Amino acid sequence: MINYTFKEIDMWDKYRNESKQTICIIGVLTLSVKLCKADGHFSEQEESEILKIVPHEAQQKNILRKIIAEANNDINPIEHDARNLKSLLKDEHPEFLEFIIAVLYRLAHSDSVYSKSEDDDIREVAKIFGITKTTSEIILEFFSKILIKIKMLILKKEKINA
Repeated sequence: MINYTFKEIDMWDKYRNESKQTICIIGVLTLSVKLCKADGHFSEQEESEILKIVPHEAQQKNILRKIIAEANNDINPIEHDARNLKSLLKDEHPEFLEFIIAVLYRLAHSDSVYSKSEDDDIREVAKIFGITKTTSEIILEFFSKILIKIKMLILKKEKINA
């Protein structure tokens, strides 16, 4: 289990002057950490899974770990982060909000311990985001879109090679 010893922090207050993109990434990382903690522990495996969410260079890993450590000590509940992220993104990117729910679902299962508190948190975040689909519908739809894009890329490549 990961045990960071930092003072309590308000992530949204600390990073409020950063770019919208940076705040969005920090918001997703914060939601992710809080969800992983919902079952009572935060493991190295879960941290590793969170790091896979954000594309980054090797030299950026320590910065992301620092943000994860800070998020682990954030004083606000997960609902606070979901509301702030929704407010930041407004209704401009509903597919990104669905992606976040799919990521949270994946993270909740990454340690093979899926608890009621994790399920409750995912449902609450989805509700705040205005997502009424079930988690399985969101995940299925998200991966279907990816598969369609992959299929189109393959077909395009086949036409070029023909």
